[in-house]
Amino acid sequence: MIRTITPDDASSIVNLAVAAELFPPEESGIVQQMMADYFATKADSGHACLVDEHDGQLIAVAYYEPLPATDRTWELTMIGVERSHHRHGLGTRLLQAVETDLQARGQRLLLVETSATPAFDRARAFYLSCGYDEEARVRDYYETGDDMVLFRKALTVPSIASDMH
Repeated sequence: MIRTITPDDASSIVNLAVAAELFPPEESGIVQQMMADYFATKADSGHACLVDEHDGQLIAVAYYEPLPATDRTWELTMIGVERSHHRHGLGTRLLQAVETDLQARGQRLLLVETSATPAFDRARAFYLSCGYDEEARVRDYYETGDDMVLFRKALTVPSIASDMH
């Protein structure tokens, strides 16, 4: 069942982010701080976090936030599925739930940043299979030799202005 997170989910999300290999264990504090900030102020400023729960366990998480100084543009900051649940369509379902939520709120664009290293080949293939376009690449973004690849998906159909009379 996909649902919005509650404060009781925070420690499980940290564990899930590590188990899904989104963050190494020594960087779990990043996710702890993300959760603390979310419940302190970020949820009220539009940030959103969905989880997929089965049999009382969180098995997938997606965190997304509006980008300042843009017109209805959002960034998918984190998405992950526990390794034992890979290849069952859960990531696709969760990403579709994010897109549906944003579309229902009239949002325009969703961006995703990921690494260009071979370790992220599956992640990049996932975004392409979900209809995202590779929009840009920033060389040496994360560190020397680790480019950032930016994916983009329009959430609304662009209107075509007709000047024909």
